[in-house]
Amino acid sequence: MTGGSGVRLVLVGPPGAGKGTQAQLLKERLGVEHVSSGDLFRHHLSNGTELGELARAYMDRGELVPDEITIGMVIDHVDQIADAAGFMLDGFPRNTTQAEALESALQQRGQRIDRVVHIQVADDELIRRLSNRYVCRSCQRPYSRDSVTGAPPARCVDCPDGGDIYQRDDDTEEAVANRLSVYQQETAPVLEFYRQRGLLADVPGERPIDAVHDSVLRVLGVADAGAVSRS
Repeated sequence: MTGGSGVRLVLVGPPGAGKGTQAQLLKERLGVEHVSSGDLFRHHLSNGTELGELARAYMDRGELVPDEITIGMVIDHVDQIADAAGFMLDGFPRNTTQAEALESALQQRGQRIDRVVHIQVADDELIRRLSNRYVCRSCQRPYSRDSVTGAPPARCVDCPDGGDIYQRDDDTEEAVANRLSVYQQETAPVLEFYRQRGLLADVPGERPIDAVHDSVLRVLGVADAGAVSRS
C-alpha cells in the first residue's frame, strides 16, 4: 500500500493514545476523509436526525446506545463517500459486531479495509495524559494543564469567541481507569479480528507526535515517511 486516494483505514487505540492528532495528520497527508464516530453522534444529535433521535431516546433513559444505531450512523456516512475518495475511521468499530457489520457493508461495495493501525500506549501514561486533558466546549480542541501554573488556558485560541475550556467528567483519574478497563474488554477481540485477517499494524504511541506519525506512515507503506514527519 502506498497511500493516497481510495485508501480505507481504521485507527484503533485507547482513549488518550493520540488517535485524533494522528487522524488529522493522515487526513492532510493522504487526502482521505476522517470519519469520527463521536463527531457523527454529535452531528445526528444536534440536527435531530432519525438516527439521532433514536440514540437520544436510549441516552435519556441512561441506557447504552445499541450497536445497530451506531452502525447505521457510520455505514450511512461511509456509503456517501465516493469510492475513489477513501476514508479513515476513528472510534469505530468498537467491538466485533461492529467490525463484522463494517466488513459486510464494504463487501457489498466490492471494497475492504486496507489497514488497521493500532496505537499502543501503557495505561499509566494514558491516565497521566487524560487526567491532565481539557477541551474547548465549542470546537473540542484538546488542551493540557500549563507546566508552570498547573491550569489550562482560560479561553480557546481557535474559536472566534474564545470558547470555554473545561475538563470532561470522564477525564477524571477514576473515570479514566474505568474507561480503559472497558476499552480493553471491548477492543481486544476487535484487534484479534483484524489480526487474523492480516490487517493489523501495531505502532508504539509513547513518543513525540512526529515520531508516531512517521511510524504510522511506514506501516502504511508511504515511501517518504521520514521526510514527511520532519517537514
